[in-house]
Amino acid sequence: MEKLRNLLGLPVLVTETGTQIGEVKEVILDLEQAVVRGIVLVDANLFTNNQGVMFKDVCRVGKDAIMLRTAYAVQELTPARMPGTVYYLCNLLDKQIYTDTGLCLGILVDALFDDATGEIKAYELSDGLIIDLLYGRKLMPLPQAQVVGQERLIVPDTMTSLLIPESKEV
Repeated sequence: MEKLRNLLGLPVLVTETGTQIGEVKEVILDLEQAVVRGIVLVDANLFTNNQGVMFKDVCRVGKDAIMLRTAYAVQELTPARMPGTVYYLCNLLDKQIYTDTGLCLGILVDALFDDATGEIKAYELSDGLIIDLLYGRKLMPLPQAQVVGQERLIVPDTMTSLLIPESKEV
């Protein structure tokens, strides 16, 4: 599994020509379906900021670049034009996660996904720098139900028992 935050800033290359068509500016997530929907690009088109690629059009997600089969996959890409409940990754990161019983589980610092399918598998949570250094971060499987608020995410109380140390990965 890969971390979504690592995608930000990666170059996007076309495999048939080797051309770089932009860099990853943002990732669009569908939390209801638990998948990555698309990737918004910087510098893809001078006339609009909403150019991107649907994740289904990505050929390969590598450690140092994202590979596309063709440059024709680039299109206008905004959450408003997508089905379901979609969010920008940056709008989810650094939010506090609470259970529906009022327990704070930590701060959402990243999400783990399957780079072949785009399926979101887990959230990476932090309890703060010192606790992270002493004990490590925690992973929480993606909850079936969650409420995304302006500053917080609310998840079912059952998620408390599903937290595991990051070193054991989901």
